[in-house]
Amino acid sequence: MTDLALVTSEPRQSSSRSPLLVMLHGYGSHEQDLIGLVDFIDPRYRVVSVRAPLELDMGGFAWFPIEFSPVGMVMDMDEGLRSRDRLLSMLEQTQRQYGNDDSDTVTLGFSQGGAMALSMLLTAPGKLAGTAFLSGVWLRELLPDDAQALTALEGKPVLQTHGLHDPLLRINKAHKTRDILESLPLDLTYREYPMGHEINGECLQDVSAWLAGRLPSG
Repeated sequence: MTDLALVTSEPRQSSSRSPLLVMLHGYGSHEQDLIGLVDFIDPRYRVVSVRAPLELDMGGFAWFPIEFSPVGMVMDMDEGLRSRDRLLSMLEQTQRQYGNDDSDTVTLGFSQGGAMALSMLLTAPGKLAGTAFLSGVWLRELLPDDAQALTALEGKPVLQTHGLHDPLLRINKAHKTRDILESLPLDLTYREYPMGHEINGECLQDVSAWLAGRLPSG
C-alpha cells in the first residue's frame, strides 16, 4: 500500500478498463481540493487525488518547502525529489491495483502540484500518457540530463495553462517555462487566460477537452 493519503472518485460511466487520472494539489492545500473538478471531467476516468506528505504550520500540505527571501522564492528541491519518488511509487501501485498502464494514465497538477506532475512525466515518461500542468513553473536545471530520457519524451502530450494576472507566479515565468518545454520533444499545448492563480471556467473547459482527448480510442 502507498504511504500517501488518497481520495478516489470512481468512474461515473463504466468501461472495460477505466482510465486513471492522478490529481496533485498546490502548496497549502489538500487532496479534497481538486477532486471537486470530477463533475467537469470525462465520466470514464477514475480519479485519484493525492495529499502531499508535508504538513504545514499554516494548515494544509506541501510537496516541498518554500521560503520567501529578499531574492525571491527559495524551494527545497531535494525534498521535492523525494516527494516525486514517493509519487512514482504510488503511481506504480495504483496502476497495478486498477490494471492501468502508460496508455491510459494521466497526471494533473495545480501550481506546486503541477511541478510534481510534470516532474513525474519527465522522470518516468514510460508510465504516463500525458500531463496537465496548471499554473505552475519549471526550471531548466531540473530537466533530465541524459539523452535517452529526453528521447523517451517524444510526442508525450502536455497541457500548460496559466493566468495572465497570476500574482504568485507571474506570466513571464510561465512564458519561460513554456520555452523550456518547447525545447523538448513534447506535444505541448499552451493556453493562457484573463485570470489569477486559479482555474477559471474557460481554463476548466480546455482542461476537460484535453483530458477527453487522452482517452484510448475504442
